[in-house]
Amino acid sequence: MAEPLNDLNSAQREAAEILEGPVLVIAGAGTGKTHTLVHRLVRLAESGVPPESILLLTFTRRASEQMIARAAEITGADDGRVGGGTFHSFANLILRRDGRDIEVPPDFTILDQADTFDVLSGIRTDLKATDASIELPRRETLASIISKATNKQALIEDVVSEEYPQFFGVAEYLDVVASRYEKYKKDHNLVDFDNLLVLLIRLLEESDEARTRVHERYRYLMVDEYQDTNVLQARITHLLAGESQNVMVVGDDAQSIYAFRGANHRNLFDFKASFPDARVVTLEENYRSPQPVLDVANALMVQMSEAFQKRLFTKRTDGVRALLVEAADEREQAAFVAGEVERLREDGIPLSEIAILFRASRHAFALELELAHRGVLFVKYGGFRFMASGHIKDVLAHVRLIEQPGDALSLSRVLLMRDGIGKKGARQIQDAVRGAPLVESLRNYKATGKVRASLTELAEFLALLEALRSAPAQCLEAAVEAFDPLLIERYDDWPRRKRDLETLVGLVDRYRSLSSMLSDLTLDPPTLSRGDGLAASASGDELVLSTMHSAKGLEWKVVFVIQARDGDIPMVTNFVDDEDEDALDEELRLFYVAVTRAKDSLYVVWPRETARMRYSWPMPSRFIERTPEEYFERYTAADLLA
Repeated sequence: MAEPLNDLNSAQREAAEILEGPVLVIAGAGTGKTHTLVHRLVRLAESGVPPESILLLTFTRRASEQMIARAAEITGADDGRVGGGTFHSFANLILRRDGRDIEVPPDFTILDQADTFDVLSGIRTDLKATDASIELPRRETLASIISKATNKQALIEDVVSEEYPQFFGVAEYLDVVASRYEKYKKDHNLVDFDNLLVLLIRLLEESDEARTRVHERYRYLMVDEYQDTNVLQARITHLLAGESQNVMVVGDDAQSIYAFRGANHRNLFDFKASFPDARVVTLEENYRSPQPVLDVANALMVQMSEAFQKRLFTKRTDGVRALLVEAADEREQAAFVAGEVERLREDGIPLSEIAILFRASRHAFALELELAHRGVLFVKYGGFRFMASGHIKDVLAHVRLIEQPGDALSLSRVLLMRDGIGKKGARQIQDAVRGAPLVESLRNYKATGKVRASLTELAEFLALLEALRSAPAQCLEAAVEAFDPLLIERYDDWPRRKRDLETLVGLVDRYRSLSSMLSDLTLDPPTLSRGDGLAASASGDELVLSTMHSAKGLEWKVVFVIQARDGDIPMVTNFVDDEDEDALDEELRLFYVAVTRAKDSLYVVWPRETARMRYSWPMPSRFIERTPEEYFERYTAADLLA
């Protein structure tokens, strides 16, 4: 057998050769953590450790299977007996085997998301039947609140206060929903995704027999992406370590970006506190990016209030400084980025090797329109599609009726969102108003009660827009304002959607006719999105647009980080000022993840003016301002476009 460790650097080799006791591996971006984990599996096998006594926990089953298969390929042995999978799949396995110790029958059924929604919908209906005045969130939001409370081990009230303040007044009823949901599951032998972790913890804490069986079976534990674990997963890790404490966790505190899902980056710091004898190995040699890109990444890490000390370096001798490009506004930003993408493609770089990264999906709206106008194919990951998002389609349906009163789809959409009007009623109304002046017909339609009130409200809404048709931007702005009550009624996350609509208004102020505005907004709308499970183009060569969250774990030759304006990076909706260190650090980590995706070239682009001026300031991100000037070549988009 060939020596398996000769292609590791000194830090990787050190981590792979520590076989006993607790080990904490801090793996900077692009430093080969997967390579290291694979070779540690090889080293364990070479030292005579039975494969079945090793447990590898990752965040996707595919990741663990690939690592195990790679280790088997190196050793030439069948290591298929290595235990591998996600925390949830492992919990399911152990609970079905030993769950009776805590009165969990082995034949429990796992609820999928649709099942959870159905159960919560029934509970919600029953609760509202007792008091119709209770304004409860929709079932999807209820599921999210309960899940976050479970994964963070937090009170429902605290989750609502932090993330859903619009429902703080009904927090006590949300506790009732959560309690009834737990009872329903127990009564019907049901377990949901989050229950798997909670019940595994109970089993390992309360059953000496089950805990002993687990420890006897799994003597070596390895956990990947430990910075993304929540408090439940960290607790499971500690319980699985047992007395032998043969546990290795691998992660990068600077890439912990899933706090909104309950991930706790402090788990990495707490690991050393819980295992004082743990060896700490830091991987710093980067195999992805040139040093100029790593200089920017290192400058971001220095700004973090809480971080493991590390400095990324590479043996690559190529690379140019990152470009910092100032644009006048979002349209100029879009024009510059789209033009530069076309230039790069002409220079031989495939579109699929170029990525445009942004903090929030709405930050790419103007760019999506520009790319569609130029015929540049792209896929988008994360967030939602500009023209496909429900609240934007809702508002534009009203505006379209001013330009095209006979638009049956738009009329159906606006009717169905009104009180008292169902599908049958909407068809009857459409038949009655077809071919006649729309506003007048809605006013004269014979109806009573809720339907009459809804049609009167709709007629006044459309009359308001009709008076502004010669000023498209004002017309759309009026539509957004008039839509407010419906927005709040239809969407639990209406504050975020309100900001999206304000962004849309800011993007259309140059139009002089409704027709051109609506045409451009729908001109060849891109429909390719592998991230959404839709078909890719025949060539497979599309530009990648992605939120920073969705970009984690990926890499491209050229990376553009757009909307790098203070207030957008970092997002002011998450905090007010520099006093909130946790929120600022999370935003810094997101920016760090975006920067470290670049294999060759990095562009950072920021617009002086945006559609949401009241939420941001005419300066680049404070993170950039705190980075040494010599790390960037600075230009204006106007100069580069000239």
